[in-house]
Amino acid sequence: MSHVLDSLKLRQSESEKLKINIKEDGYYSISVKAAASTNWQEDNNESLMLRIYLNNDHHQDIVLFYGKQTFTYKRLLGKMKAGVYEIEVICESPRNNQAFAEVESFVVEKLHLSERETLAVHYAPKLYGRAVYSKYDNLYTDTPLEMIYFFDVWEKGHVIEYHMVFSHEDEGTPAVLLMSKWGRLLDIEYMARVYLNEENEIDHVDYQGPEHQVKRYKHSLNENKQVILQTATCNGNFTDEITSDYHFSFIPSYEWKVEQEAREVVMQRFPYINHVMRWEAERQLQQLDVPYHSIHDIREYIYIQSSVWDVQLGQPSVDILCRLEGEEKWYSSSLHHTTIGSFSAAYTGPYNHFATAIRLPEGKSIHDVAEVKIDLINNTLLKAHVKHLKVFAFDEKNELRPYILLECHEQLSPVEVEKIIWRKEK
Repeated sequence: MSHVLDSLKLRQSESEKLKINIKEDGYYSISVKAAASTNWQEDNNESLMLRIYLNNDHHQDIVLFYGKQTFTYKRLLGKMKAGVYEIEVICESPRNNQAFAEVESFVVEKLHLSERETLAVHYAPKLYGRAVYSKYDNLYTDTPLEMIYFFDVWEKGHVIEYHMVFSHEDEGTPAVLLMSKWGRLLDIEYMARVYLNEENEIDHVDYQGPEHQVKRYKHSLNENKQVILQTATCNGNFTDEITSDYHFSFIPSYEWKVEQEAREVVMQRFPYINHVMRWEAERQLQQLDVPYHSIHDIREYIYIQSSVWDVQLGQPSVDILCRLEGEEKWYSSSLHHTTIGSFSAAYTGPYNHFATAIRLPEGKSIHDVAEVKIDLINNTLLKAHVKHLKVFAFDEKNELRPYILLECHEQLSPVEVEKIIWRKEK
């Protein structure tokens, strides 16, 4: 059911009410098509939020991070019974009380879900916003954007693991090293593992607490059997102790195929997240002089997705390098295996599939790349098997797009690679 509005403009504390008629039981979403006078690149004018009330109960909040560009924010209403409901939308703009939202439409629709999708939606955690620097941190920094998930198994049945995509992380790994280690400034964090029994009911839940420690969820589930967490730290870790008063209900939007692709597949599936990532970087990272924290332009990088096998995960193993036309120098994803204490700039994550990025000299682009090769950088390894090499770069429209690799160069190490040579897409 769609409610098209005649250029509804909402300013600070202004609201709009509307009735919706749910005709059959099921899981429902709400899509709000809106723009705002805000701009994610402007200090103190980054965004505002729409507070959603359902039958007078505060249901969730939507951060309008896309500013003046009209964008559809799709969120979970939850499992609903047939009946008439009242939705109220209130505009809150604590960063700039002169800002306003322009809402074009509200669409409430039933979700048509497979059995697995139904489980993923049913147990999707509710997330409370971060309140470390201010009452509403996520209105201007590290805002949550998408929730992804995958299924695993344990002795009693299924496990659903949820991950949250944030626009950045204020603390933790410095920006330059985020690019080398993960191939992004986005923060993609393991959020919770929901363990189900044979009847697909919750047995227990683990989540990622501060300092990346796995914690057992100890609170009672709400009436909808939801886990409730809050972003607790400035590097995207969580707590089950709720202290903030704004919260989000994301629809698990993509079942991540862990054995086939890197988490960074979200950068292709949801292109808008790259825009928000870039805007936040331009606002926060261009003027920094602190080593490893300053990023001038994320479009100066090429982005790699690949996978490494026959190695012990959790330790550095391979570096990916590129050479430009007319040069002999190689540019390295791991900054030529930079280490800071025990921290390595190379990928050390827990998955075979990974992403990284290589910064090119100013004024150079993917079109100047002549070769790409892989180097074994862990001297305790005799060999590593690298496959599924893909290269991406931002085009002239600021969209991240793939470039074809037919064959990969192998010169400096005993790395086993798929038979592929670099070829530029026409």
